[in-house]
Amino acid sequence: MISRDAKALFAINSILDRIDPLTREIPGIVNGDNPECLHRMRVASRRLRSALRLQAERVGLADARALFKLVRSITRILGSARDLDVQKAWLEEFMSRCLQREKGGVNRLILRVSQERQKLQPQIVQAVSNITDNPVFKNAVEKLLSARLEAEMNGVAAEGDIWYATRVIGIQLEFVIQQSISLISRDAHQAHHRMRIEVKRLRYAMEIFGEVYSGIEEKWNEYMAMIKELQGLLGDLHDADAWVERAPLLSVAEMERTEIYFGTAKHFVSLAPGYDAIEKDRTAFRDEQFKRTFDFWNETTKAGEWRGLREIILLTYRRKVNDANLCRGDADSTPNA
Repeated sequence: MISRDAKALFAINSILDRIDPLTREIPGIVNGDNPECLHRMRVASRRLRSALRLQAERVGLADARALFKLVRSITRILGSARDLDVQKAWLEEFMSRCLQREKGGVNRLILRVSQERQKLQPQIVQAVSNITDNPVFKNAVEKLLSARLEAEMNGVAAEGDIWYATRVIGIQLEFVIQQSISLISRDAHQAHHRMRIEVKRLRYAMEIFGEVYSGIEEKWNEYMAMIKELQGLLGDLHDADAWVERAPLLSVAEMERTEIYFGTAKHFVSLAPGYDAIEKDRTAFRDEQFKRTFDFWNETTKAGEWRGLREIILLTYRRKVNDANLCRGDADSTPNA
């Protein structure tokens, strides 16, 4: 049974508000004209998963687990495609600045990435085309819409739960801070990736509950911008890690493919400089990006930004609780008419 009180309505809205951005990109993805449609739907699916993870239980949505799994499957296939789109775009940019002797290998890798991406497209079209007709999706959306309409018909106004919001954001902030220890080591690739995930979860949680913290909007937006920048730095770091790890494997695979096709690997000699240049460029970028990320974290930490975020959510929570208690006290002391 879906709850319909003020706090449940806030949770319902936080889920429903993230469904339309997901479904509106379907036509663009099916047509395959604009890679940004796929990117936006991937981000929308992550935001919806975050809302489901944080809010579905508070709503009482029975289909929440199945819906979460369905949306996660969309995120994953879109993520694979998006990675290839980003890789192709970077390779095309690198082609414009690499040496002439490296262009053959870079161009070959552009071809391979394009082929891999094209193979994914039918799976993507099938996955996104069917989501709105999926019984799990349809039933969950229908229940949420029905509950919202009934609550609004009864005059219920959505109200965020600042106790729950402060708990969620406070704990997620601690996860980020704990994971930041990974920045001590340049080579802690998996831990850096985990920190990126925790930062992303913090950002999405703050998006969901931002309106609960009224009165500090300007400072809230500054923290959101800081977190977004950190997420971007860690994202670029992860992309570089993927290239550094994958480039040698792609080189070996192309050499083996060449040997099978020609009966000898000597034809790969003209392609090898391009593959080597990609690995060298991304390794150097990875080192630079790690330093940028490390410096950004140190600077914001020394400036007290992360401690400040923790303090401002706690202070706002206490202020709102005190204000509510005062209001209740005034109401209790009002004489009967």
